[in-house]
Amino acid sequence: MKFLKPILVVILMSPAILAFSQTYSDFIVIDKIADNYAQLESEFSGQANVYWPDGSSPNAIEQISITASTLQIENLHIYAPTKPGAIVFNSIAITTRNLDELAEQLSVWSNLVTHQVVIHSEVVFTGDDGILLKQRLEEITGLVFTMQN
Repeated sequence: MKFLKPILVVILMSPAILAFSQTYSDFIVIDKIADNYAQLESEFSGQANVYWPDGSSPNAIEQISITASTLQIENLHIYAPTKPGAIVFNSIAITTRNLDELAEQLSVWSNLVTHQVVIHSEVVFTGDDGILLKQRLEEITGLVFTMQN
């Protein structure tokens, strides 16, 4: 009678395969001065994929980057007050006038988000300032920026 020898098989997975198999999810940022903050707080309270910038230092852009640095994000959703050409967080506004100053901070998002950044607004990318803001954000980050109500 022949005995079978046990064989140890080790499967090594490349980082590319591991990255492909990771789960990506949406990450939601709700600024405390968002127009419908109470409703959003009620809707998203207790969810792990929601972040509420606190209005202190560092500014909201850096807070988002730090908080999201260990996550696999497909879409970044931002709820903050807007006007054509401006996203206004409690701690900082993103406008065409200060994009050059914020470019380094915003460029970090390109390593965090795999698909797009959704600004929940009806007007942020309207008018000349809005169109320019969208173009510059996409140039700086390499991401697609959209608006959705």
